[in-house]
Amino acid sequence: MVMRMGFKAAIVVLTALVLTGCSRKSLEERAREQAEKVIGAMGVEQARALDQKVSPEAVTEAQQALTQVHEYMGEVNGKLDAVTVNAIESYQRTHGLKDDGLLNEKTESLLKDELAKK
Repeated sequence: MVMRMGFKAAIVVLTALVLTGCSRKSLEERAREQAEKVIGAMGVEQARALDQKVSPEAVTEAQQALTQVHEYMGEVNGKLDAVTVNAIESYQRTHGLKDDGLLNEKTESLLKDELAKK
């Protein structure tokens, strides 16, 4: 659900579901405020990285390569989550790339090279 609607929209929906006893408009306003607080706390770059459009296959491949180089210790499941984004950022820092957590062409190419080495 989160991958289809985007991270920010999912936060809004989930927050709205938690809040009760308010009018619909009030729920939406409060949910938006909560989503903005969450995104503000995690940082704009990480929120952007979590909201990027990447296929589950590409994420799986990245997780496999990141596992191979000991950057990722989570489950290889094709889901772009905070653990995966943090591993991508760490890998990017190690290789002199901008550490924005985005699975861009340069990062994917380096990760594919890592998988090919095995």
